[in-house]
Amino acid sequence: TSHFRVHPLEYAGMSVADKVTKIRKEMEEKKATMAVFSALDDVAYLLNVRAKGDVETCPVGIGYVTVTNDDVALYCDPAKLASDEVKEHLEEAGVVHKSYDDVVPAIEEHVAASKSSKVWIDKSRANYALCRVVPTRKLIDSQNAVTPMKACKNAAEMDGMRRAHIVDGAAMAHFIAWLEKTIVTE
Repeated sequence: TSHFRVHPLEYAGMSVADKVTKIRKEMEEKKATMAVFSALDDVAYLLNVRAKGDVETCPVGIGYVTVTNDDVALYCDPAKLASDEVKEHLEEAGVVHKSYDDVVPAIEEHVAASKSSKVWIDKSRANYALCRVVPTRKLIDSQNAVTPMKACKNAAEMDGMRRAHIVDGAAMAHFIAWLEKTIVTE
């Protein structure tokens, strides 16, 4: 497993604390007491972290995140937090680390803690192990709060996209030139 690295605020455009505040506001509107994020890109976006090697073609790391009114928990292999910079980044955001295998018991415990517990999981982006432990009466199955945040880019993200398109365009032009030269000379 590869360790996480911090995705700088200059590229993310929004702090983890600000993202969590937005999520908690939506949780309040939905009457959710816990939000669960299991899609790897949602975890990376929410916590402003990236990884290399867990998924060969995507800079995400394996893990889950839960958000309640009281805490934010990252469930992952402790090796992911090898960097002091990442530990400090997550601590500043109030994110606590828990073992990867503890996510299901944590959800079960939350569901059992109160009659009014409601867990917000986007079942279309979550695995069966998570969804099966939440009774239907305590489940809020709707698009999670991170999905629209990722879709509506902020200024820093737009600038990053523009820079990436320039680099990608140059790489594509270089490839096409190589391909044309190779086809013509062979």
